[in-house]
Amino acid sequence: MSSDIILQVDNLSKCFKIYSNPWHRAKEWLNYGNSIYHQEFWSLKNVSFTVKKGEFLGIIGENGAGKSTLLKIITGVLKPTSGSYQLNGKVLSLLELGTDFNPELSGRGNAIYSAELLGFPKGYVQERLDDIAEFSELGEFFDRPMKLYSSGMKARLAFSLFAFLESDVLILDEVLAVGDIFFQQKCYARLEELIAKQITIILVTHQLGAVQQYCNEVILLHHGEKVFQGEAQKGIIRFHQLKTGIKHNWSSSVLQDKVEVPLKVSDDFFWPADKVLIPLPLTEAKYAQLIRYAICNSKGESCANFTQGEQAYLCCEFQIKQTIGVPIAAIMITNKFNVMIHSKVTCLQKVGVPNQVNQGDFVRFCHNITLSIAPGEYVLGFALVTMNPDDYACIDELPQTEFNSRHQICDVYEQVGVFYVAPSYRFNHHSHFGLCNLPGNGQIQITVSSSS
Repeated sequence: MSSDIILQVDNLSKCFKIYSNPWHRAKEWLNYGNSIYHQEFWSLKNVSFTVKKGEFLGIIGENGAGKSTLLKIITGVLKPTSGSYQLNGKVLSLLELGTDFNPELSGRGNAIYSAELLGFPKGYVQERLDDIAEFSELGEFFDRPMKLYSSGMKARLAFSLFAFLESDVLILDEVLAVGDIFFQQKCYARLEELIAKQITIILVTHQLGAVQQYCNEVILLHHGEKVFQGEAQKGIIRFHQLKTGIKHNWSSSVLQDKVEVPLKVSDDFFWPADKVLIPLPLTEAKYAQLIRYAICNSKGESCANFTQGEQAYLCCEFQIKQTIGVPIAAIMITNKFNVMIHSKVTCLQKVGVPNQVNQGDFVRFCHNITLSIAPGEYVLGFALVTMNPDDYACIDELPQTEFNSRHQICDVYEQVGVFYVAPSYRFNHHSHFGLCNLPGNGQIQITVSSSS
């Protein structure tokens, strides 16, 4: 193994035996395996990858994809059914925060005891106890028994301890959701310090914003198999396509291919560079096919993490499969509860459009929006519809019910991409409470009581 490779995993697989009841396990054992009473469940199937020194690797996937199983094998908690792995250097692993703490010991005592169990010499952690106590923000509870701690307090102590212990590899499994948002910011700031020290970090999480922000590379697991390894943003896109039911078999080459588009665009039309656009797999579309899209900041850079009030540019491109009339593009933004937060169509924005788009042509659409919405995760969708030119000419006079009956849907993609909005901590004209920021002004008037 090369000296710069700190972890090498070769065809790692893990099979669990599932018994319908404990007696079947005993029967199988007594029959020396001649009778089978179990079903096989392959939590991992031939997973291979390497991690170099100083890299920040993200491992993502739905629940049951095999993420935690993989980490437990790498850290020696489980033995693989087949395959092998090799680790170079000292490893610290936070697979389950606080599970090994002694409830009778204080936070201070548990920090000392845990460090010694991990092989650190006596006196090592004592030099760092003040930093650990300050970082954990436990106050007087740092010297109180662990049995008085909430689960969140245990998580704070565990992360604080591991953040100040020296290691070559730090393995984190769903630990960055500990505490309130201010403590989470401290955790991320500490991770950045560890990254600067060239500590190799392997992170398993469902917080895809963190993956996008920090990970050099991402591995996507699906039903125990590695289905993607590469750039974080492309892995996140693939994850959401699998999650939302678009189950095309992509290869990494498909994601990296550029789509050649013979379309001229006016100078004032915002359109990102080819490397920013995310290609989508081809389908058997009848009228139009969404071929690529982008979520950008005002500089035209690919971006998935925004702050409240920041401008986002949401772009997409359709290839026309059959000649249509007037093209009308639509954008849809929903939150994690599937509530429609924002939806807009180009006919409401008085966008100049032709009366006809021919087969083989491309329709590009870009919508810029001020993200005055609640902090959280949002799903982006696009659609293309068409109308007869005569109907479109009098669209301002049509009631909405009439519009719905006169347009024809070319294609709808409800769940294409994902972006994140972080809160703004300063009060300004974008600050608000609730789902979205509605335009308007408020006033306060004081009237003096007549009795005073």
